Amino acid sequence: MDAAVPIARTETVGLIDADGRVAAADVIAAVDVPPFDRAAMDGYAVIADDTAGATRQSPASLSFAGRLYTGEVASRPIGRGECLEIATGAPMPDGANAVVMVEETTRDGDVVRIREAVRPGQNVGRRAADIAAGAIVSRAGHVLTPSRIGALAAAGVAGVEVFARPSVAILSTGDEIVEPGEPLGPGQIYDVNRYTIETVVRRHGGVAAARPISADSLDELIASLDEATAHDLVVVSGGSSVGDRDLIRDALAARGEIHFHGIAVKPGKPTALATVGGTPVFAMPGYPTSCLSNAYMLLVPFLRAVARLPPWQPRTVEAPLGRRINSAPGRLQFYTVRIVNGIAEPAFKASGDITSMADADGYIEIPAEADAVDAGTVVTVKLF
Repeated sequence: MDAAVPIARTETVGLIDADGRVAAADVIAAVDVPPFDRAAMDGYAVIADDTAGATRQSPASLSFAGRLYTGEVASRPIGRGECLEIATGAPMPDGANAVVMVEETTRDGDVVRIREAVRPGQNVGRRAADIAAGAIVSRAGHVLTPSRIGALAAAGVAGVEVFARPSVAILSTGDEIVEPGEPLGPGQIYDVNRYTIETVVRRHGGVAAARPISADSLDELIASLDEATAHDLVVVSGGSSVGDRDLIRDALAARGEIHFHGIAVKPGKPTALATVGGTPVFAMPGYPTSCLSNAYMLLVPFLRAVARLPPWQPRTVEAPLGRRINSAPGRLQFYTVRIVNGIAEPAFKASGDITSMADADGYIEIPAEADAVDAGTVVTVKLF
């Protein structure tokens, strides 16, 4: 993961666009929240001592001094023997130090009978009880959630500095690849990987930048790589195997350093990671299931590290396996399953079939040393 260098660029975004972004700097509150003592209940603002000994059988009688709603400020202080009808959230009038809930009162003209004694501070929200001026509202490195954005808004913050989202160039290769919506020629197929990879990138903190499809030509691949490496990360699909027209390895070797080519997993063995001009490049298999599977296993943790997001923790369920699955020893296998009536039913067809994943709810991992998993075995399903 040494190649996954956390992004350093920052930008300022409005709060409405900050959800899921990573704060790049501490945010300090410039004001108290709330900025004044306020009523925590609908009722009457009182001087607590004036209610001493009040009960339902022997209520205290106070003079009605008017009403106060939210957004208003009392015109004068409350004196001894007085009370002010007050709405939840309204500023406490000077002189008052408690609120009696309206349910514990009755009013008869200008006389309010208080049926419950209150103590100083009761039913009052104190100034700065939530956030004090000078306190840290949001810390650098925190992912901004709705609640954290709400705290920023409460402190009067309109915009927040966040780390930029990594820009990910997506490059599909192959003479046979055609954009969806275009007519298919003989021997051609639609580009699947661009769309699955772009969706993964967007879900995990990146900004996808689709590049034009590259033909099976070494010169064209090199030129496409040179253009794509202007981004923070490049994902190439197709051409990463060992056939005569699988030229990605040659293009990567011509322009940079290959860290690995080929991994002991199934599906997705012909996967490579390289660095070209300082930019990490993933070369994924062309088969849709292999490509998407390795996007979950390799690209997601790598991209999230670059984006400064916490590691992805997929939801899991335990379920018995519906039927035996054979596995190739020596390779860790990711096998897709769907959950049917609490049973993990195998869903994998072939590496080239996107429905191996589209029809699945998640996948199980079969260790490299295992050659099979028997029906009835309780497996851990990692959900997509």
